[in-house]
Amino acid sequence: MSLIVEVAIPIPLNKTFDYLCDDEVLVGVRVKVPFVRKKVIGIVLAIRDKSNFYKLKSVEEVLDKTPILDKLTLSLLFWSANYYHHPIGEVISTALPKNLRLGKKANIKKITGLPNQTKQSNFKLSDEQNIAITQILKSNYQYHAFLLHGVTGSGKTEVYLHTTQAMLNQKKQVLVLVPEIGLTPQMITRFESRLKTRVVTIHSQLNETKKLDAYLMAKNGEAGVVIGTRSAIFSPMPNLGLIIIDEEHDNSFKQQSNFRYCAKNLSFIRAKQANIPIVLGTATPSLELLKNVMDQKITRITLTKRTGNATLPKISLIDMRSNTDGALSKMLIEKTKQYLSAGKQVMLFINRRGYAPVYYCTQCSWKAQCDHCDSTMVYHRHINRLKCHHCGGEKMPEHTCPDCFRQSLKVLGYGTERLEETLSSYFADTPIIRIDRDTTRRKKAFTRHLEQINAGKSCIIIGTQMLAKGHDFSNLAMVGILDIDTGFLSLNFRATEYLAQLLIQVSGRAGRHKEKGEVVIQTRYPDHPIFNFILSSHYTQFANQLLKQRLSAMMPPFSHQALLCANAKNKQNAENFLHEAVVLLKNIQINSVEILGPVINTIEKKSDYYYFNLYLQSNNRVTLHQMLSTFNQHINILKLKNKVRWYLDIDPIE
Repeated sequence: MSLIVEVAIPIPLNKTFDYLCDDEVLVGVRVKVPFVRKKVIGIVLAIRDKSNFYKLKSVEEVLDKTPILDKLTLSLLFWSANYYHHPIGEVISTALPKNLRLGKKANIKKITGLPNQTKQSNFKLSDEQNIAITQILKSNYQYHAFLLHGVTGSGKTEVYLHTTQAMLNQKKQVLVLVPEIGLTPQMITRFESRLKTRVVTIHSQLNETKKLDAYLMAKNGEAGVVIGTRSAIFSPMPNLGLIIIDEEHDNSFKQQSNFRYCAKNLSFIRAKQANIPIVLGTATPSLELLKNVMDQKITRITLTKRTGNATLPKISLIDMRSNTDGALSKMLIEKTKQYLSAGKQVMLFINRRGYAPVYYCTQCSWKAQCDHCDSTMVYHRHINRLKCHHCGGEKMPEHTCPDCFRQSLKVLGYGTERLEETLSSYFADTPIIRIDRDTTRRKKAFTRHLEQINAGKSCIIIGTQMLAKGHDFSNLAMVGILDIDTGFLSLNFRATEYLAQLLIQVSGRAGRHKEKGEVVIQTRYPDHPIFNFILSSHYTQFANQLLKQRLSAMMPPFSHQALLCANAKNKQNAENFLHEAVVLLKNIQINSVEILGPVINTIEKKSDYYYFNLYLQSNNRVTLHQMLSTFNQHINILKLKNKVRWYLDIDPIE
């Protein structure tokens, strides 16, 4: 007798599909099924006695004998689909490695070996670290969230390692999430050198075979530790005993396309479902986490001192209002010379890649604009191209102005490439290591750069945000921070929070070992209140001030937001679709939800599509989600639905 199975298929529809199945089948296995005119891979969600539909098609093939997704993982995925109002088929597809989505066999090609040898740390734990480890391990068999708030260089990783070892001793698995792929090799090295267990990684730069191997080793319990970026939150781990989120404040934990989930938020749900502790470490806690500490939902553990004899760096400002020397002030150049002559390393941080952000005419003020986006094109000198950093479009730079036809074209501003060229003129005999998305495109390029820095030889490091967090360079004595003033001019209400976090994280790379480091910040706003807190290393006081401002304005984290974005090649269609959406939302009649917009996106046109936003905000999370659920159920009545691309973003960060 045929069974009726409910199957999730990766399509953008909020529904599942029933099929007949002649074979034995379990919930969580993959099946190949006919769908419209093709064969697709789906996941069995339930086995039923009857269906509401007639003339059901049959499953063509059951691909697994045992479930690919266990009950706990499926429970997390159902919660995710419900909270983020995203089709369950696409949510499950996001959670699976590509080879499983394609229907390939769930076999491990190469088992990751155990570390050849491990070493005991000769590092003596501080009293604060011992207290942190003891406190976390007290919650061994129950859900408890901990904020490990430690200044940069305070030894948070040592706390991670000791708590992880305690879990491994109990035959449990540990999941470690890091925000950037660049931090993964460093974390792997530390864990493999200390822990006698298989450590696997999951991130986007692995090939598909390695991703599948890591996924299956986590699933069958062979991997004691899984280290990965945000997608690793979906790794099935039957013996999960602890979740660690490193650099919790980082925005990289939020997926910004397709299924827009936040791995940090999902980690709380996963920890609750598994009834295990979760540790979130950072030197600059997000305001959301600090609010949860205030509400006593999270326990805060502090590490107030750097490890060993290291001290926090000296921080000073350079007023650039009267500077006419380009990107580098004379004082910064002199300080760089002093540290290099002493055999030290210097890092200069500028969060802009390319040669120059503006290519313009000095006579008529023409600027090179992207043909497909509302943005200027960035000049990249090493390839002699103008590039759009939004759509990826490229073109050759003009030699004469297309408006006034004069040969009066110049570049304005600095990126990492131009900064490297300028520094070469001052320090011809000093190695300069530039680390940005352009210099790390090739496989293992980033790792090679880090090895060169970690060799400890005197050099200048030029970095973007890729180097702003987590890295520990033993001979780095000075950090110079350039061109951060744009953070004061942002339209994002979170901009000052992000800027304070960035300044402290970048500053934290300096002087992490015996000698006191120095941080120099160049700015045209030296009187801005933010610097009073940065100079005195009082991030918490600054964050508390921001929380008071957010409370008075009833902005997140004291309220909850959702973003409905519509985009179309026809500008009017995108805007009118949101006007239709406003009418539908108002008809739902939930007065506690405020509807703001439609408004033009910060960048109105990207890749030939015009973007408009509609914001929904409420002090009550439940009523906000009730409105969104009702909206999704009636979305088909909107006439322009099929003429635009649209998406919902829950808890947006941009």
